[in-house]
Amino acid sequence: MTDALSLANLRTELGRTWVITLFGVAYAISQITIIVILGPIEDAMIKLQTTGTSVADYLAVFNAWEASGDMAFYRAHFLLDDVHWIWYTMFLTSALCRLFDRFEISNDRNWFLLLPLASGLLDWYENHLQHVFLSSPDFSTIIDPLPLFSTLASDVKWILSIAYIGTAIVLTFRLAIRKKAGHDA
Repeated sequence: MTDALSLANLRTELGRTWVITLFGVAYAISQITIIVILGPIEDAMIKLQTTGTSVADYLAVFNAWEASGDMAFYRAHFLLDDVHWIWYTMFLTSALCRLFDRFEISNDRNWFLLLPLASGLLDWYENHLQHVFLSSPDFSTIIDPLPLFSTLASDVKWILSIAYIGTAIVLTFRLAIRKKAGHDA
């Protein structure tokens, strides 16, 4: 019974081509749509997401978006972003599972496969704080230290993402080099 629940068994099951493809397509469609929705405010949103640590930071941006009519884009992106973390968590976890199996990386390293889930849960937490911030018309629900918590969640999410996406890129290049050299991959 415990074998069915082990990370080693999960690694094999999640690394299947259909799992990678299904979640990769869902992730790509979701990501592209979110980028299109956020177009006019994407840069300001990323800056706020990664550096907004106080009520004043959020009020300045939110009030500017309200005045320009851009707040509608921010609110609309949550329709997809609230589940987006599931798509990228599953896609990147399954891709890493496949790469770990291809390179016969020790099961002792399977903890690394949990990093996409950790960043996804941080994204979920960050989004829920954003919903709290948007829940009152005058943004009175933005109270310190919640902006700091939101930004810390976002920043740790991005740090973890860099670690596992970087690992996936390196392993993918190594796999391509192995295939080009004619080694069994």
